[in-house]
Amino acid sequence: MSLYQRLRPLYHRSPQERIQVMQAELAAPLDATRRALDRLLQLDAEQTAPLMRGRFDELLDVLRDSMARLEALVAEGSARADCSISDRDLHVYRHDLLTPLGNVRGVARLLVRINSPDLPPGFTQVTRDLDDASRDVLDVIDALTASQERTE
Repeated sequence: MSLYQRLRPLYHRSPQERIQVMQAELAAPLDATRRALDRLLQLDAEQTAPLMRGRFDELLDVLRDSMARLEALVAEGSARADCSISDRDLHVYRHDLLTPLGNVRGVARLLVRINSPDLPPGFTQVTRDLDDASRDVLDVIDALTASQERTE
């Protein structure tokens, strides 16, 4: 059973309860996403400089900024869950979360596609880890906030 399938039955709970569950369920995939990003940042700069026609550092900046924004928004979830929140407010929060997550997912999917004989050691695995972890974040958000059920 996927993470999405496990959490989707909770969609019918109150918005406050769903945010509380989301807070708890996002901890592990956010941590995995952060660890993968940290490993990317530790790669040898000389080996990564030629990637993406010399723009690899710019992608790392996008990842770093988007991850910080996503983590800040998730942290705000506790305050939202403490007050009376409507389904509409939860929908707005969903879109707030999806903006930086879309950046992280987009860059992760782009990096997974890099195929070069000169890749730094561990690059392929860390980009797959980033892609997988960011997908888990999306699964949690979708399961608890998307009005339409997705097909897997």
